[in-house]
Amino acid sequence: MLDRELIQNRGFRNVFTNGKATGFEFQLRMPNYRGVWGSLIDGVTVTVGDQTWDSEVPQWTLQGREFSITELRASTDVRWQLDEPAVITVPHEGGLPAGVHHVSVDIALQAPYIPVEFQPSIFHSERKVTIVS
Repeated sequence: MLDRELIQNRGFRNVFTNGKATGFEFQLRMPNYRGVWGSLIDGVTVTVGDQTWDSEVPQWTLQGREFSITELRASTDVRWQLDEPAVITVPHEGGLPAGVHHVSVDIALQAPYIPVEFQPSIFHSERKVTIVS
């Protein structure tokens, strides 16, 4: 079952490559009332403490497949379902230190039924999450 908050409580952890922390990841719940095609995802801006990564940086994992935001925008066969968390991976040399972190996100989604001058829809969320060593 997913948390009510957009930033999920579980799944917040550092990512390791060859034994070295290369970033961190967390899970997001779909903010809309229904799923959305990958091509309509316009990215997620991530802030942890005083560091911000713009929407072009994080990698997305949906349906067990990893995508850059450019690949998602060009996709035709991937969908972010309402009941499926997206895994967001942020490259950050050394990862984040163990402890409590204030995380905020701005998720940008396109909606084909909303006039272009009001696009994208931005969904903001903030949460305190913990990385354990």
